[in-house]
Amino acid sequence: MNLMIEETYRVLLSSAQQIHLLLVGVGGTGSHLAVSLARLAVHARQRGVLVQLTFIDPDIVDEVIIGRQNFCFAELAQNKAVTMALRLNVAFGLAIQAIPEPFRVEMVPARTAGEVLLIGAVDNERARQEMARAVERANGRLWWLDSGNAEFNGQCLVGNLPPGKPVILDSFYLCHGLPAPHVQEPGLLEPDRVAPPLSCAQMVLREEQSLMVNQMAAAVAAQYAYQFVLLRQLTSFDTRFNLSPFVAQTKQTTATNLRPYLSRNGTAGIS
Repeated sequence: MNLMIEETYRVLLSSAQQIHLLLVGVGGTGSHLAVSLARLAVHARQRGVLVQLTFIDPDIVDEVIIGRQNFCFAELAQNKAVTMALRLNVAFGLAIQAIPEPFRVEMVPARTAGEVLLIGAVDNERARQEMARAVERANGRLWWLDSGNAEFNGQCLVGNLPPGKPVILDSFYLCHGLPAPHVQEPGLLEPDRVAPPLSCAQMVLREEQSLMVNQMAAAVAAQYAYQFVLLRQLTSFDTRFNLSPFVAQTKQTTATNLRPYLSRNGTAGIS
């Protein structure tokens, strides 16, 4: 039997020694992801890479989320971004900045000494629309990692290319850019017409949502962030999972998986 294995292309990132991670949403997934990003910043510092962290979230810690989100009773009534930044700064000696406001395009630095990774962990289309605007304004210079989940399943998508800007694959098996999350899944920018009337925390109490789904989504997103910050390369761009039953699938950066994004008319074009 002749088994054919398709070649995986690599997205090589620059050798920047300064990387800015902006976490938008410090709630169900973001509160768990924030801890992983702080640990990543400590590890990067030990390797001579400066990781600047910014947490962005307008919401406060409410009693109903304790036990599902990564907060405790001592943090009740505090802003999520502010209290998480304070906790992790004390624990790890970091200088995480907190913005207790809804995300806006202007929060992404126009000029930076290194690279910027925008990480979305939100449950509403308005924030994602702003993140999409930021990616489109940057025109390929800003990377966006978006994490989302439903009751038992979730996905992480990463990319930097706005609509209309094709992916380029070269003869050295290098991939120049990846489609942004909203190019891969246009529905990310649309209202959730089937959203339940209950909050995620209330759904957990009624056993309508897995208590572990946010942590799983955070773990997948953290792995992508690790590859971005320390490995400085990406070989996949779409990871999806389901906890009931447990399955996970990742799209590697192959010509087949990237074919819809290689040119404006969807035909393959490899330089």
